[in-house]
Amino acid sequence: MPLWTIYHPRSTFTSEDEKSSLAQAITSLYTAVPLPAFYVNVLFVPLDPTNIYIGGVARPSPHSAANEPGPNSSVPFIRLTIQHIARTLPNETVRDRFLNRIDEVLKPHVEDKGYDWEYSIEETSRDLWKVQGLVPPMPGSEAELLWVKENRATPFERAKGNL
Repeated sequence: MPLWTIYHPRSTFTSEDEKSSLAQAITSLYTAVPLPAFYVNVLFVPLDPTNIYIGGVARPSPHSAANEPGPNSSVPFIRLTIQHIARTLPNETVRDRFLNRIDEVLKPHVEDKGYDWEYSIEETSRDLWKVQGLVPPMPGSEAELLWVKENRATPFERAKGNL
């Protein structure tokens, strides 16, 4: 929780610095809550252009009249899927604020580079989630605050995890 999967052409996110910078920016979205940093998983999945098709057209590929109307097919396309397990967005205000924060985080890494992009968020049940074989403590509990401080999963008494 959360899991960000970033599907991208091999020609994008080519350096460790680029990936690390984006992963740290994503992590900061959640540590501000505060969630433990180790909860945040960011996976970069590089794909060959012949494995990314938008509207039936490989991306990126040379743009031609046959690709009209539509976006310039020579522009890389980035697809992000975001899964939230431990937390859900409780109302429209929080949702909108969080979506705006995602846009801010992605701007220098995706939008400012001129890439086309799309993301979606899926919220799943925390009942089917474990970390290091442990049922994670509940939000704001004494045990979760310890996990935040130590940045790792450690055993805890059920009462301290509000379980």
